[in-house]
Amino acid sequence: MIYFPFIILCIFTVLFILIHYLIVSILNLNKNKNNYKAQQNNDKYFLFKFLLKTINPSAVFLRKRKIKHLDNYSQKIVLMTKILNIPYVYINGYNLIILQIISAMFAVFIIFILIGFDVVTLLCASILFFILPYLKIIQDYKKRINLILKQLPDFADLLSVMMSAGIDFNNALIKLATVIDGVLADEIQDINSKINFGLPVEKAFEEFAQKYNLTQIDMFVRTVNFSLKSGLGMAEALNKISNQLKTENAALAEKKAQEAPVKMLIPMTLLIFPTIFILLFAPIIISFLKTGI
Repeated sequence: MIYFPFIILCIFTVLFILIHYLIVSILNLNKNKNNYKAQQNNDKYFLFKFLLKTINPSAVFLRKRKIKHLDNYSQKIVLMTKILNIPYVYINGYNLIILQIISAMFAVFIIFILIGFDVVTLLCASILFFILPYLKIIQDYKKRINLILKQLPDFADLLSVMMSAGIDFNNALIKLATVIDGVLADEIQDINSKINFGLPVEKAFEEFAQKYNLTQIDMFVRTVNFSLKSGLGMAEALNKISNQLKTENAALAEKKAQEAPVKMLIPMTLLIFPTIFILLFAPIIISFLKTGI
C-alpha cells in the first residue's frame, strides 16, 4: 500500500507524456515521412535525426515549463555534447530527457512482459534505463577529454620542432593536421578551416580553448597567443609548456593510481566479500540447521 500513491502518480505522468507525444507525432507524421524518403539514402544518421525530430515537440513543450533543475541539466548536456562528434551534436538537453523517458518506459514494458508486475524490479529497471543515455554521453565526453589531453604535449613538441626547423606557424599547423590523428587532429583541422576563412589565428585558438574549457588547453592557447603577439621565440615556449603538460599528466595518472584501491573497495564490499562469505559459511549453516551440530 505504501507504493500505491507513487504508482498512481507515475502512471498519470507517463500517460500524459504518451498522449502528448502521440498527438504531436501523428500531426507531424506526414511531414517527417516525406523528409525521411528524401534523405534516408544520403545520411547514415538520419534515423537518429528522424527520432529526434519526432520527439522535438515534446522537448519544446518540456522546455517551456521553465523548470530550474531541468534547465541546469540541459545546459550541462549542451556543454558536453558541443565537443562531441556526430551524432551527439544533434542532441540538446531536453531531447535527451525525452529519450531517457522513452528508454525508461521501454524498460518497464519489457520487464512487465518478462516477469509481470513487480514494483521494485520495474522501478530499478526504469531508473537504470533512464540514466543509460546520460552515462553514454558522460563516457564519450570523458574519453574525448582524456584523448586530447594525452595528445596535447606531443603536439606541442612536434610544433616546436617544426618551427625550430624554420617552418612558419600556419604551415606547421597545416602539416601537423595531416601527420597526427585522433581527436586533436580534428580540432587542428577545424582551427585551420577557420583561419582559411579569415578568422585571426589568436581568435581561432581562443574559440578552441573556450570549447573545452580545460586548464591545460587554456594554458597552451595563452602561450601560443602570447608568442604570436609578442614575436618572442615560440619554439622555446612550446618546449616549456610541453614539459609542464607532461608533468601534469604524470601527476594525474599517479593520482588515479593511488585512488584505484579506494574505488575498488565498493565493488569488493558489495559483490566479492558477500560471495566469499556465502561460499565459506553457507555449508556450515546448512549443516547446523539439518543436524543441530
